Amino acid sequence: MRLAPTRFVVVTLAALVLVAGIAVGVRHWRYYLAHQETDDAQVEGHISPVLPRVSGYVARVLVTDNQHVDAGQALIEIDPRELDLRVAQSEAALQNALAEQRTAEASQSGARAAAATAAANVETALVRQRKAASDLERDTKLLGTGAITDSQFTDTKAAADTAAAELDAVRSEARTADLQIAVAAARAAAAQTQAAEKASDLDYSKLQRSYASVTAPIAGLVSRKNVELGQFIQAGQTLLSVASDADVWVVANFKETQLTHMLPGQAVEFEADSYPGVLFQGKVESISGATGARFALLPPDNSTGNFVKVTQRVPVKIVLAQAPDADHPLRPGMSVDATVSLSQ
Repeated sequence: MRLAPTRFVVVTLAALVLVAGIAVGVRHWRYYLAHQETDDAQVEGHISPVLPRVSGYVARVLVTDNQHVDAGQALIEIDPRELDLRVAQSEAALQNALAEQRTAEASQSGARAAAATAAANVETALVRQRKAASDLERDTKLLGTGAITDSQFTDTKAAADTAAAELDAVRSEARTADLQIAVAAARAAAAQTQAAEKASDLDYSKLQRSYASVTAPIAGLVSRKNVELGQFIQAGQTLLSVASDADVWVVANFKETQLTHMLPGQAVEFEADSYPGVLFQGKVESISGATGARFALLPPDNSTGNFVKVTQRVPVKIVLAQAPDADHPLRPGMSVDATVSLSQ
């Protein structure tokens, strides 16, 4: 039985459509077997807060909202006059401490010289005492023979006693001089320590003075500026933020069931909602060590109440495999659709 021509054409077209549909379906099935995708993904990047390290009044605001700045670029100037006065005070205190140190070192030198003189006096007195003792020993023998008078012996003995007393006196002075050396050395050490402390205070004052210029911690765009000319700001107060426009990456939250064959190094294609039709290339850098729920303020506790199994999501970090595109900049917080190729 032959089909009518019209019916034959319809059946043939239907068969072709069916075969094409099967081919397309198989192709999509094979594609999805080798790929995992998610639209729960967003661009992340470094957002550094800009905080002053010293308090004071704002003298100059050098940037505006959304302005591009380089790392280390001056953003805000704080009135430095009070900080300059502290530097001057520290410098004066250091000079006083150095003068005291020089005085103490001079006293130490004087004490050493006095000790040297006292030691010489001891040697001189010792020579005199030995001579006087020798004369006394000689005259004692002569007195027994009647060669000298009692008056002469008395004079010799008085001279020996005087020499011995003088020796004791200069020895006492020498001991005192030695003690003065120790005292002077202690004072010199204390003055040196004081000078070092004042030098440290000066360095700290200069460091605080350098903080009068608030600089950008990273390169990027000025965001959320909250500072005006003449405003009094406190140390640690957030004045603005700098969002990196170069060092960005994507965090894609895949279902745990999608991670079976996902590995670092696999190729990724993603499209940002801001740039339809523009594909960015990247690769999986790492997979989080825990699900996103584990990092919540109040993590779920499945051991209490009735348990309902919920598929969890795991953050996956994706880095760009290409240089940043100036025509299509990626900014932290942008939503993207990411597809990971599991075949690589």
